[in-house]
Amino acid sequence: MQIASPVNALRLAGFLIFLVASAEALAQANTADIIEQARARARQVEEIKQVLTDPDQNVRLAAFEGMVDSGDPLMREIALDTGLASTDRVLRGLALKHTILGLAQLSITLTVDDSAPKPVQDKSVKYLEKNGNNYILTFDPKGSDLNRGFFHPPGNLHWAGNVSGTVVTFNYGKYTGELILQDDNTLAGLVHYNQGGGHRFKATAPLR
Repeated sequence: MQIASPVNALRLAGFLIFLVASAEALAQANTADIIEQARARARQVEEIKQVLTDPDQNVRLAAFEGMVDSGDPLMREIALDTGLASTDRVLRGLALKHTILGLAQLSITLTVDDSAPKPVQDKSVKYLEKNGNNYILTFDPKGSDLNRGFFHPPGNLHWAGNVSGTVVTFNYGKYTGELILQDDNTLAGLVHYNQGGGHRFKATAPLR
């Protein structure tokens, strides 16, 4: 095996030191760029949030529409989160419509409605024992109409639902329901299973 001369060894060591130093400098430069980009993005996000709470409702609604249609996933999420939490009922309803019609499915938890007549409660208990307490509301994104708030499940044009204001209603064959947007940004209401004399459930569903 050939042994490197002292001169070559020094040159190799110097080259390695140069590579390490260059890599560290590049990493520092990249890190600085990332930090600056993050700060710029944070400033942009903060400015947009302020626009979404502008005293002028027309400004709020225009900003919301621009954000959800921007093609920027972060801007869309900020618009939806801010809209759902807004005290502006119109903006809140618009955010709910965009959220619902942007889903592939909504997972609804069912519990027996204790205000229903006793025979209905008994049937509802048996339903949950047999089928479980989860009902999945599915959406066909190609069949949704954002302007009307209309939706239906994949492959079935006879079943349909609607988002109007802060209320989601649906008639999916044996299942019908009405869910209302709550202050904690969940949906809550009633779901009916209309077979065998009828069943009635309290229903809740997280949106985010």
